[in-house]
Amino acid sequence: MGPFQTIVHRCDEALEDCIMATVGSATRVDGVDLQMMVSAATAFARPQTGVNAPAADAEPDAHFSQAAKLRSATSAVMDAAARLNKTQTWQATKATSDNEAVVQAFSDKAAPGDYTVNVDAMAMAQSSASASFSSLSTVVGIGTLNIELGSWNTSLSTFATNPNWPKASVMLGPKDTSLERIRDKINAAGVGVIALVVSDATGSRLVLRSTATGEANGFKASPQADGQTSGEAAQALASLGVDPRSVGGDNEAIAQPAQDARLRINGRQVQSAQNLIEDDNSGLTLRLNSNSADPVQIHVEADTQAMAQDIQSFARAYNDMATQLADSDPTSTDTSMQAAHAIEQRIQEAFNADAGTNSLSQPFQSIGIQLRDGQLQVDENALDQALKQNPAQVEQLFDGSGGAGRSSGLATRLLELTRSDAPLAAALHASAPTSEQGNPPAAGALFRQRLLEQYTQSATPSMHEDDVTMSANAA
Repeated sequence: MGPFQTIVHRCDEALEDCIMATVGSATRVDGVDLQMMVSAATAFARPQTGVNAPAADAEPDAHFSQAAKLRSATSAVMDAAARLNKTQTWQATKATSDNEAVVQAFSDKAAPGDYTVNVDAMAMAQSSASASFSSLSTVVGIGTLNIELGSWNTSLSTFATNPNWPKASVMLGPKDTSLERIRDKINAAGVGVIALVVSDATGSRLVLRSTATGEANGFKASPQADGQTSGEAAQALASLGVDPRSVGGDNEAIAQPAQDARLRINGRQVQSAQNLIEDDNSGLTLRLNSNSADPVQIHVEADTQAMAQDIQSFARAYNDMATQLADSDPTSTDTSMQAAHAIEQRIQEAFNADAGTNSLSQPFQSIGIQLRDGQLQVDENALDQALKQNPAQVEQLFDGSGGAGRSSGLATRLLELTRSDAPLAAALHASAPTSEQGNPPAAGALFRQRLLEQYTQSATPSMHEDDVTMSANAA
């Protein structure tokens, strides 16, 4: 019995109950009759009986599954070859910082060398706190809290509104007269500011904070009391303001002004609204963690480890394809066989010691790679040493012209298959395999088709109503 039949057999006649238990007591969702769908599913899923039933141990679509595996393996080889054919792969670098508590460094495109980074300021979000309230139940006036995003001047006396962020108004009604309710209303508004209530021995405060760092992401909060609000409640509402023009507004409550990150890379000034900085000039990506009076040294070198991993990935992909090809039916006419054979032949030609100037056998052996018993074998130590001593030589074997009259590198030769042979190119870029009738071989696709057929045959106009019947438990 195959694995699919085994699973179905375990559920047996209770299969329908199993599925319905999963969906609860829901009977219809978006106009689809779930009971009918379950019936269709169980009708297909239960083992067939009778003269035309398949053998109990038959694996469905085994031929297509084998072809699909070979095609997937072939595609993996070409994808790995394409990566080895890219200049960026051989220009990959890695960066290390001598003080990651201050700066973490990342790089895949910075030039090898040493860089000095000074962090003069971190990017910060504006944070403001209201006056202290003696109790969380203190009544705050009914009215409106207008919030604008923008930037303050250095003295925090004037505010320039960001035109891309229109003023947002948070309405405070009769049920919103406590700090906790005001906090919830602000957070639900999604106005670029988050709120929380902080309590200590001196009382409770409403703390507002920008959701983004940077000078352009500061905010101003202007409360406006309802005309019927009492003087004491209006004064409590005014204390929530962050506006130099507001009555009772206290800009000394701005605990942290919004600010940009400021740093120097080899003496060059860099400013950013964020602490994760992609510097196009140097090619470095820096994550700032703290200020420091002392400079941080960043060392960038070729990422030979990443190059080695790409080469090993190529070798694994080829070996998997070669294994799949050896296990395939030699009489199969599937296009995946043609593509795999073409790749295998091109690899064998490249490693043929008697191929004259076209042979890459000796150069590849010098970097720890050889073709033995149809498999690419990689000596990791030899490859690592070759990449450290002469990465350009390794690149040339995969991607370069080869020099001395030798044809192009191995990855380039494989990719030429997609340019020199149109039928083969179509095979290499083909989608998932299909049967001779053009039907998808996957069991899942067949199941969906049968389910759709039964649904179509049984459907009635009443099934397309918009009502949805769901129990409280199902919800």
